[in-house]
Amino acid sequence: MFVRLNVRAVTPLVTSVAVLGWLTFGGLAAYANRFGPPWQSRVTADSTALYTQPDKSSAPVGPLARGQLVVVVNESTATDGTAWTQTPDGWLPSDQVSEEIQPWVGEVSVPSVSIYARPSSSEPIRRTAKQGDLLRVTGASPGIEGDTNVWWSTTEGYVGLHTLRESTSDWATGWSMPSGDEAPGGWWGGLRSQANVRAGPSTKAPIVGTLVPGDRVKVLESVTGDAVSGNSTWYRIDGGRYAGAVVHSSLIAKMAEPKQVIALRPADAPDGLGTIVVSRSASTLTYLDPTGAPTFTTYVSLGRAGVDTPEGEYSTMGKYRFDNMTSASVSGADHEYYLPNVPFVQYYLDGGYAIHSTYWHDQFGQVESQGCINLTWADGAYLFGLTQPTVAQGDVARWAIGDLKATPVVIVQ
Repeated sequence: MFVRLNVRAVTPLVTSVAVLGWLTFGGLAAYANRFGPPWQSRVTADSTALYTQPDKSSAPVGPLARGQLVVVVNESTATDGTAWTQTPDGWLPSDQVSEEIQPWVGEVSVPSVSIYARPSSSEPIRRTAKQGDLLRVTGASPGIEGDTNVWWSTTEGYVGLHTLRESTSDWATGWSMPSGDEAPGGWWGGLRSQANVRAGPSTKAPIVGTLVPGDRVKVLESVTGDAVSGNSTWYRIDGGRYAGAVVHSSLIAKMAEPKQVIALRPADAPDGLGTIVVSRSASTLTYLDPTGAPTFTTYVSLGRAGVDTPEGEYSTMGKYRFDNMTSASVSGADHEYYLPNVPFVQYYLDGGYAIHSTYWHDQFGQVESQGCINLTWADGAYLFGLTQPTVAQGDVARWAIGDLKATPVVIVQ
């Protein structure tokens, strides 16, 4: 997937006033979300309330507790200069809420809910989830194709705002995201047959989704759980839709190791940095350390016909720990989309081409993207930590501006 940045014509070492208006160097964006609302936030005050109007003298709608999730649909400044945030259910003071970019586990709170392929009620329904089902939520999305609703974006698709609540069950807590440190030790597997993906290594654990033959996942570790036909080994996986969940070992077959591809560093590459090499023919990414030795190789998903991943020599000109991606700001996308909080984004070419983790498919080693280089969650996190410019844990974005170095990216056939 790729998105054209709101900031135009950015090169690795050249910036403009527009860039500086959007970003601080390694700090938070001046605006809560550079694409505007909607976005998800958490209450930061010990207790607050929603009001019918951006005025504490207006009728209260109800209380909010610290940590509670809300969706921001508008912001306004009152006549007394106080900043207010609007949610679908009312208003609260803006200093009592902060944008949330991390994914979370939601629980279906209505008898059943349709999960749409994209954020529009005219889109195909992927499946119907029932009350109590768990879904990994990535953020809030506006409607597309004329749809005026606001949606929760999940790794399975899009659902209405009032159909989910944040889950606090043990199963939900246990379904945690893998860390980047786990990526080098994993191995790749393909699905032998359709497989239920569960929140834990038990036939009693909630099913969080389904994988089918053709899907590829990265196995991070073997865990012991309920025996199935005498086999008690389960695999904790990395991937797109179900990173951190588990699948019974009988359903995954080990794949051939991804092919290492080595290329020469660009002649003008900064000294002392590693190099990312992407092979279009092998659908792999290899990281070379500063000496040119390959230290990490993995499968990636590249652009489909018509939205190909371009060959050439580039660099990681800008990095976002999370960034929104939308077809509304690109030319050439083959369908409309809106993807909030895409993780571990490293832009390497103007026009929105990026290396990033994906949460909406598991077609690694195949062509699936809109031109970008798609990684699993943990692979993306691991690579993000290897490249320049560095981005501190609490920061949002960093650009290779001035004296900041950028990691070379070489894409070959």
